[in-house]
Amino acid sequence: MSPESHHEADLPLLALLQRGVRWFSEELVERLDAAGVAPITPAHAAVLAHLEPDAALSVAELARRAGVTRQTMHRAVTQLVDEGLLTSAPGPGFPRSTLIGLTAAGGRRRDVASGILRDLEEELESRLGSGKLGGLRDSLTRAWPR
Repeated sequence: MSPESHHEADLPLLALLQRGVRWFSEELVERLDAAGVAPITPAHAAVLAHLEPDAALSVAELARRAGVTRQTMHRAVTQLVDEGLLTSAPGPGFPRSTLIGLTAAGGRRRDVASGILRDLEEELESRLGSGKLGGLRDSLTRAWPR
């Protein structure tokens, strides 16, 4: 282990996790731009990742799936509706219930972003070594269960 890599290994875990999130976020924006797709924020990517083309979910359910507050999800959803990427329609039951769905443009942006994120995971696996990404994913899943 080189002195530099030893120093890196001594960084707080929070700094290492933030570095990883920053790498994913910056690469996603760069590659979306290269693909001719307007960038999306990590918060917006989290919203789009939880929606399927022919299904609508409530803001509360989206927030639960993404692990954020309803207020945070509502803010992201409002921005994405304004950008034409999501639809918002009254839902059944509770009077203030709203169902959120993908527009065709939202589905396309989600699909491009998902492909880029898969590519980034493959790149990360090649950096870590075969089978290491699965272990990392498993460790992180067990560390913060839903």
